[in-house]
Amino acid sequence: MDHYLLECTIDPAKLDTLAAQRAEHYEFLIAHRDDIVFGGPARLDRNGPPQTMLIVVRAASAADAQAFIDAEPYNRSGGFTSIRIRPWSQVIPEPTPGSLQRTLDAEREQAN
Repeated sequence: MDHYLLECTIDPAKLDTLAAQRAEHYEFLIAHRDDIVFGGPARLDRNGPPQTMLIVVRAASAADAQAFIDAEPYNRSGGFTSIRIRPWSQVIPEPTPGSLQRTLDAEREQAN
């Protein structure tokens, strides 16, 4: 499985709609928790409204990541003005102990 970063820009005019769907959104997250690496909203400041929703998902392809976000309740309600899907690689925390050191060693070896 690969990882994909889903960057969803929230439509500020739809905040009330998203609030009304929060329970359905959480149900969706719970149902798909095995496919989600991490996620959450990003804001300009701690007390401000969310501006983006970021989720990293495990998926076999970008098309599968697209299918995931197509089924997401906030997206189905038109709550996002845009969605970017990009491949993502985990570096920190290390996916396996010592992986960062192995990457560094490989970089140094290529440089020589």
